[in-house]
Amino acid sequence: MFRTLVFHEIRPEQELLDQTRPILVADGYQDAMPLPLFNSTTHFKQQLAFLKAENYHTLTLAEVKGYLLAQQPLPEKSVLLTFDDCYQSLKEYAYPLLKEFGFKASVFVVTGWLFDTLYSYDPNHSRTLSASELLTMTDVFEYANHTHHFHERKGSKGRSMWETAADFAADLRLCNQFVAIKDVFAYPFGFYDEATMATLTDGGFKLAFTTKPGVNTTNTAPLELHRDVIPFNMPITAFKELFTK
Repeated sequence: MFRTLVFHEIRPEQELLDQTRPILVADGYQDAMPLPLFNSTTHFKQQLAFLKAENYHTLTLAEVKGYLLAQQPLPEKSVLLTFDDCYQSLKEYAYPLLKEFGFKASVFVVTGWLFDTLYSYDPNHSRTLSASELLTMTDVFEYANHTHHFHERKGSKGRSMWETAADFAADLRLCNQFVAIKDVFAYPFGFYDEATMATLTDGGFKLAFTTKPGVNTTNTAPLELHRDVIPFNMPITAFKELFTK
């Protein structure tokens, strides 16, 4: 069994004084990142140091597929680290810390959000990276599907839930033109329904991650895998408790 952790932005404490950060993305979608989806660099380092001290192995998506679909064993202490959306802080702060600790992570990419132009780091916004910047970090990160333009919400529905299955499938194919892992998906905002899963199945997707917390075992539905959101200022004691349940 293993836990999957999801992060969005890792930032120094002095950048986390406000409650939200407006996003800046290439396709113009407007939204804001709430404070709970950030994590401080101090806490992130504490969390990585704990995993390192406890000899946790950071999984690849290939290992997860082997475990869930072919009953291949995992190291006794295993964790899957994931990031969503590819904001600039991924490169500025998360990447060097993961590299320092020798850890791997998986990133779910909204490819329609990626810029063609390289922009300087902007602490006042959640600005996404460029595709070329992502390709410089493949020694730590592997990239999987988080839609091309379908990372949108209306209330408690994601765009895949109000568009046609054909349009959703076409969007998935556009994203897969960039990402290396073409059969693993993360539901934007954690929103999905039976039709969403059916389109993923028809498109050859093997795994999909929710934002529902919990441990993943061989009995977990492959298209409804658990991910624990690590919130802003989560105490290290609470983080450690995730791995003792």
